[in-house]
Amino acid sequence: MDEKKIRTGISISAGLLNECDRYAAEGNAESRSELIETALKFYLATREIGTKSDVLVPELAESIAAASDHGITKISKGLFRYAVELDMLIRLLADTLEYDESELREIRYRAINDVRKMKGKVNLDALIAE
Repeated sequence: MDEKKIRTGISISAGLLNECDRYAAEGNAESRSELIETALKFYLATREIGTKSDVLVPELAESIAAASDHGITKISKGLFRYAVELDMLIRLLADTLEYDESELREIRYRAINDVRKMKGKVNLDALIAE
């Protein structure tokens, strides 16, 4: 529910007014008044946050750190499980196949190039079809 609008006159530099008009014309606001009102709300909110930053900033930083730590823990556990499975596969292959060092270098070189081309997405079916 919008408040009743009050018409008022302000003084503003011509360059800033032109920039506002250009920005609004690009579809970023329905009118010059809407753009200026939104900018004022943002400015005032930023000032309000600044006056309360001694409380808000530590709380926000703590929340971000907790969320980040949780995400890092989940990623680490997933990577560990992936590494265990990969190690098992490598051991199985090593026990059944025999390659010399130069052949392994060539396979590694091809694998690096394939993964780069596929931007990290490995398609086992495509590799088997080679």
